[in-house]
Amino acid sequence: MAVTKIWNIRGRADSPLEYITNPEKTQREFTEAERQALADVIAYAADEDKTEQFFYTTGINCSVEFARDQFNATKIRFGKTGGNVAYHAYQSFREGEVTPDEAHEIGVQLAKELWGDRFQMVVATHVNTKCTHNHIVINSVSFRDGLKFHDCNDTYRQLREASDRICLERGLSIVENPKGRGVNQYVYKMEKAGMPTRYNVARQAIDEAVSLSLNIEEFKYELRKRGYNYRFDPQRKYWTITPPGGKKSIRIHKLGEDYTRESIERQIYENDPSVRTERLRQHYRQPNNYNLRRRIDRIMGRSGLEKLYLRYCYELGYLPKCQQSPTKLHILLKEDLLKCDQYSEQAKLLSRYHVDTEKDLSDLMDNIEGRVKELSSDRDEFRRMTRRVLPESEISDAKSKVKELTAEIRELRHELKVCRDIQERSDHVRENLAAIDKERSRERAR
Repeated sequence: MAVTKIWNIRGRADSPLEYITNPEKTQREFTEAERQALADVIAYAADEDKTEQFFYTTGINCSVEFARDQFNATKIRFGKTGGNVAYHAYQSFREGEVTPDEAHEIGVQLAKELWGDRFQMVVATHVNTKCTHNHIVINSVSFRDGLKFHDCNDTYRQLREASDRICLERGLSIVENPKGRGVNQYVYKMEKAGMPTRYNVARQAIDEAVSLSLNIEEFKYELRKRGYNYRFDPQRKYWTITPPGGKKSIRIHKLGEDYTRESIERQIYENDPSVRTERLRQHYRQPNNYNLRRRIDRIMGRSGLEKLYLRYCYELGYLPKCQQSPTKLHILLKEDLLKCDQYSEQAKLLSRYHVDTEKDLSDLMDNIEGRVKELSSDRDEFRRMTRRVLPESEISDAKSKVKELTAEIRELRHELKVCRDIQERSDHVRENLAAIDKERSRERAR
């Protein structure tokens, strides 16, 4: 199954500053980052450990050995030495489906067919993984007309279609129904770690609304109660919802197979009225997942900053052994839900040192800073001992002591950072809690 990708290569400011220039090509000096980035990508593609001693590398309109200099010469010739230095295309095959020779032949055919009449390229076939795959490094400037390589959605479509056609002609498998872009890496990692995102919070809201509805109108009503706006126009191709306080809508079919229009309608109409009634009774009988009175009473018995942060963690649902439902949070807390770990750590520090007032916090910071200076002075002395002519056992003990003191200093500096965060965020926490209490008072008065 051939899989394809393409991306741009830019110079990197942190690349190693080492290369030898050709005196005949110094009319316009490339930056070291540009030269190194181009050298890196060509070297990666032609890595001997992956390509069997260059047996599976081919230069198109250039030689593999001098590809970097030839790429740069083309840029200098047409006066286009800025921007992307190259483009990197990728083609991978199903495990065991092709031999290295056939994979390389396909890669060269693909590169020549798409860009061989205008661009210099290096094609390399890697055989160091289970799935044999091709790398194609393409110069960013055409040797034929000096025009730049244009990378866009249409370019990738042409790459995928040409790769699929060549593979099918050779009896190889392809991806039948490519899904396009998936969830971005940040959202994927957040969801994998169990942290709330706008997507898994939306899934939970939809699941709850579906379980409590017998028709689409009830489903809309349940979404509105949770603060969601929706567009379920039958003339529109996709159903969309907008989270509370958000501006960007979500196409619900992108939340998963169970969230397409057809799937949601089927689940709603298959709901048993008696089961739905019991769900409603349970849903409104137990609005929280923990014993609210006992826990809040324990919090209200504290005072000062400690009480403030414990109450905030309670509102976020992040006290030990309980987890708040993200869809039931007050809208002011949605953003801070992603910072639960930080607020929890701050609350623990306040409890550990019995900090009640701003002055207590300031005194604690002074004490920590003084302790850090004291330990740093001791560490410097032990470091000096390691450089003296002493018995090996004493030097070893001094090194161990340096290691212990470094760990202790690191922990103290982290605590100092937590204290500074508390100073910065305490007003924000007070304002949010005051707004929540004010709103709840208005609701009780109705």
